[in-house]
Amino acid sequence: MTKTGLFSLALAFALISCSGSKTEESQDSSEIQETEVSQTTSVSNNSGTSGIIDAYLAVKDALVADNSSDAAEKSKALTEALKAYDIASSQGEDIEELERVQTEAAQFASNIASDDIAVQRESFQALSVLMKDFLKIAGADRTLYHQYCPMYKNNTGGMWLSASSDIKNPLFGSSMLNCGAVEDTLTVNL
Repeated sequence: MTKTGLFSLALAFALISCSGSKTEESQDSSEIQETEVSQTTSVSNNSGTSGIIDAYLAVKDALVADNSSDAAEKSKALTEALKAYDIASSQGEDIEELERVQTEAAQFASNIASDDIAVQRESFQALSVLMKDFLKIAGADRTLYHQYCPMYKNNTGGMWLSASSDIKNPLFGSSMLNCGAVEDTLTVNL
């Protein structure tokens, strides 16, 4: 096969694997993705992280909608919420690690204020890794789903958190809206 033929075959596979269409086949695969949760992580119940989670999800939703200006605006509230979080009130065991993650997360959140949606998405993906670490230590006020898209960043993959198990990919937005799967569920200990 020629290089062009191989490229076409790989492109077709990628589009079929992570198609954003609403066909019966893609609906079936999203149901399978939802049931194939690889793990569940328990986190402490902490209503003090509510504002951070709300602001994070607002940025995620703006990126899902391909709305760069809204993501930039919402990132300001997220940055402020992260900076304002009172680490001393945390029930987490590793306060020093929580402080480090809080500082790094606030920096990535402020990077989302960029006008470039590609920069926003890259910063959001890095922020998402830190947010998961932050919430595992600090706790959360609701169940969150760690979702993963294997195709992000030249197939190195990327993750984000969502309040719903339904896949709405903020790393690609409308170009690959439903690409991804739930890899972990963060559940609150009551």
